[in-house]
Amino acid sequence: MSLKENLVTHPDEEEDTSEDMEIEVDQLSDDTKSSSSDSAAKSKMMKFMGIILIITILLLVVLFILSYASPKTYTYEEIEEVLKKAAVSYFKDHPESLPQNEGSIIEIDSSNLVAEGKMKELSEYVKDDVTCTGTVQVELAGSKYLYTPYLNCGETYATVELYKKIIDNGVVSSGYGLYANRGSYVYKGEEVNNYVKLDNNLWRIVKITPNNNIVLISNELVGYGNTWDDRYNENKTYEAGINQYSLSRIHDYLDKIYGHPSKAEEDRENILSAEDKTKLVSFDLCVGKRSQKSEGKDNAIECSQKMRNQKIGLLTVADYMNASLDPNCKTTVSKTCENYNYLAQVNSWWLITADKDDNSQVYEISQSGKIVSQPASTYTGVRPVVYLNSRVLYKGGKGTLKKPYNLSEISEDEKKK
Repeated sequence: MSLKENLVTHPDEEEDTSEDMEIEVDQLSDDTKSSSSDSAAKSKMMKFMGIILIITILLLVVLFILSYASPKTYTYEEIEEVLKKAAVSYFKDHPESLPQNEGSIIEIDSSNLVAEGKMKELSEYVKDDVTCTGTVQVELAGSKYLYTPYLNCGETYATVELYKKIIDNGVVSSGYGLYANRGSYVYKGEEVNNYVKLDNNLWRIVKITPNNNIVLISNELVGYGNTWDDRYNENKTYEAGINQYSLSRIHDYLDKIYGHPSKAEEDRENILSAEDKTKLVSFDLCVGKRSQKSEGKDNAIECSQKMRNQKIGLLTVADYMNASLDPNCKTTVSKTCENYNYLAQVNSWWLITADKDDNSQVYEISQSGKIVSQPASTYTGVRPVVYLNSRVLYKGGKGTLKKPYNLSEISEDEKKK
């Protein structure tokens, strides 16, 4: 075949090429249309998302404005805290108006705090259909001041002191519980709901005094065991100890616990925080000595001698006996005093009462719960006693081990326990 023939294009091939080009053009046109359609869809989607975003932002702005403009709803406990903080701020500006003597109390009304710009009117914190009045009482407690807010909103809410809550929970005439006893109230029985939580320790309520202070004893032993006293005793001719509480080692130890923050190695002794101490009051400590066969549970024997204005101490023999429901618990040698008695524990611990017939002997509660006269030099556990101010407020709890009475605000997590 000649070169010329090779260069001539076959007619059929030309037609095929043309058709292929048309197909490619059509495919390109379709791809272009598809791409254009996708772009349009994406554009519409982006516009839609943008509109949604703008609407969301506008809604958030409106909600923010509404929340800012609308008054905050306060709980009554929060209003009490507002009153307290306002009073603290007021007396920071007017320290000369604070009480100067321990135990003395002054009161300031919410209207005075409003006038000083320390808080808003109480009507700003409550619903429109609720009317409240408020005051704050300030008492010098040791070297600190106790601020107690009182809020009265009629039938809706009223501040309540802990001692009133305890009494309102029920006074019994039989079985385990709280008994009325010569102007005071005493817990008796083996299973009683008398637990109180302070910042650093769990306590049991022993009794409410005639002036409504609450006597507490530590639920657990403090430290690792102590002698009541280990001084040389002339009568015994060795370091048997002398059972004079005011001069005793145990008195010095309790003063140290109360007066000094614990060191790292003394964490078991750090039973009271600075805030706890503002809730306590001074009291007369009954330190009279008692014979083993003396009868009586009214503290007449123990209170025949007193140490005035104490902050911490130990329980008397009579108070331990009073906690038992057994009618045969009449003297220190009555073994029945351990029966039906929440104060009986598996550990031994000191009482404050000394044996009148032997100047080296002091009463302790044995591991079985019996009252036993022991040498003062014996190492035994310590359960301190303090007095809670009658004005301390109830903030929650049921007095049980799992839900003890609380004296401060309770978190939502604690409420669910």
